[in-house]
Amino acid sequence: MIGRIALRGGVAIWRHRLTVLAGSVVVIAFGAYEMGFARPIVSGGGDCADTAMNAVTHVDDGAARAAFDCLGPGMRNTSEDQFVVGMRDRAIPGGQFDRVADKRTIDGGHIVFYTVDAGKGGVPVGYIVYLDAQGKVTRVE
Repeated sequence: MIGRIALRGGVAIWRHRLTVLAGSVVVIAFGAYEMGFARPIVSGGGDCADTAMNAVTHVDDGAARAAFDCLGPGMRNTSEDQFVVGMRDRAIPGGQFDRVADKRTIDGGHIVFYTVDAGKGGVPVGYIVYLDAQGKVTRVE
C-alpha cells in the first residue's frame, strides 16, 4: 500500500515537474533576497527608537546596520562599518529593553523613554532616545 502511494505521488510530481521547478526557483529567489538584502524587523512600534535599542541589546551586525540607517545627519560621525564594530563592542548581550513612555514634541519629533535590563544580576538602566520629525535618531542619553 505504501509503495503504491509513493508511486502515485512520484507520477503526480513528474507530471507537474515544471510547476514544482518554477515554485522552487521562486522560493530560492525570495530566500536569497531575505538573507542578503532585507533588514531585521524589530518588535514594538518598529520606529527608529526601537531599532536603536535593539542594536544596544543584541550583538548582531544586522541590527547595528539597521540602527545606522536610522541615525540623523548629526549622529553620523563615523562610517557604517566603524559604527557596527562600536555597537558590537558596546552591546549588552542578553539584554532586554522595554519602551516605557513616548512623548511627541512640538516640532513633530518624539522623545522615547526605555528601561534596559542586562539580566543575570545586572542593574537596569534608563535610556532616552530623541527622534526628529522624519523619525531619525538625533540624540541618545
